[in-house]
Amino acid sequence: MIFERWAEWFPKLMEGLGVSLALTGCVILVGLPFGLLFAVLSVGKFVWIRRIMIAFIEVCRGIPLLAVIYLFYFGLPDAGITMTAFATMVLAHGLNLSAYSSEVFRAGILHVPKGQTEAFASLGITPTRGFFHIVLPQALRAVLGPLTSLLIMVFQSSSLAFAIGVGELTSNSFSIGAMTFQYFNVLVLAGIIYAVICIVSSRIVANVEHKLKVDR
Repeated sequence: MIFERWAEWFPKLMEGLGVSLALTGCVILVGLPFGLLFAVLSVGKFVWIRRIMIAFIEVCRGIPLLAVIYLFYFGLPDAGITMTAFATMVLAHGLNLSAYSSEVFRAGILHVPKGQTEAFASLGITPTRGFFHIVLPQALRAVLGPLTSLLIMVFQSSSLAFAIGVGELTSNSFSIGAMTFQYFNVLVLAGIIYAVICIVSSRIVANVEHKLKVDR
């Protein structure tokens, strides 16, 4: 009986999963580039820029994501800025991801031995060119694992969009539960879907990371 209901609910949950994946993709497109930018600025040679970036990152990491979502969704209209719930979630979650990913990128950049910087400087390579062609590729390789874990958490925390009415996987699960009063069964199915996506993603990246190490 339970599995029969699962088959009935599955299409609506897949619809919600599509929204969750789209939301996750948009958040990544916003958060990772800014995270990398913040990381580069936080290790730059200008002390005052480093301090501003580090302070900004710490503040963003210190505020719960749900509080940021509510701040943007309910607070920005008071300032005359209105967005859809989906866009609000992308902006709020993207800001949160940029703060956390900047720390991952920064750790990767600092992981590269300083001797390499001195080496390309002695060869007459400019600092900017040396950073983007030598330091950054090594840093990105070093952070592939931690960055993947962070992105999986982004997918999982996309469920917070339920709080502002985005029709993602968790939201659709609750809608089914409200109509059928079988919250436990439908949430178990939703949890299985989340788990499958996360486990498969982590295994794919683990294989890619292993291949990169072998090629090295």
